[in-house]
Amino acid sequence: MALRETTYTIPDGEDAGKVFVITRMPAMQADKWARHLVKALTRAGMALPPDAMEIGLSGLGGMAQAMFGQLEDEAADKALDALMATVKIQRDPANPGSRGQIIDADLEDPETLPRLQAEAFRMHLGFFKAAAYLISPLVQMLVPQAASDKPQPAV
Repeated sequence: MALRETTYTIPDGEDAGKVFVITRMPAMQADKWARHLVKALTRAGMALPPDAMEIGLSGLGGMAQAMFGQLEDEAADKALDALMATVKIQRDPANPGSRGQIIDADLEDPETLPRLQAEAFRMHLGFFKAAAYLISPLVQMLVPQAASDKPQPAV
């Protein structure tokens, strides 16, 4: 089965019209990325709001900047680098075969990189949510009410 992909076209600014393809990580890799992110957030003292796990994927996606801002530089770089490895530029929008690694010269607008990071994060939010539930001691710290109100999965 092919990995899920999404195409993202920069809507405005200096990079308007540039096309990027984001491919979801394989499940085991995405799970590992998500578990490491949940642990790094906990070490950084990040506490998600008690209703965070109920607000859904779009709500969690909106929290991405705040979450990454709480991380130590090394942990944030590692998590964002893993996400950006899933993003390719399609140099010729009409030719899917023209995909390649993003290089510095591909990005002119300062808004493009954060947009791509946010889109890649949204693509992997389900794994983040699953990791938070699976790491039950961390869930109790991250989401105290949700952890006490919901039955925990057997480990």
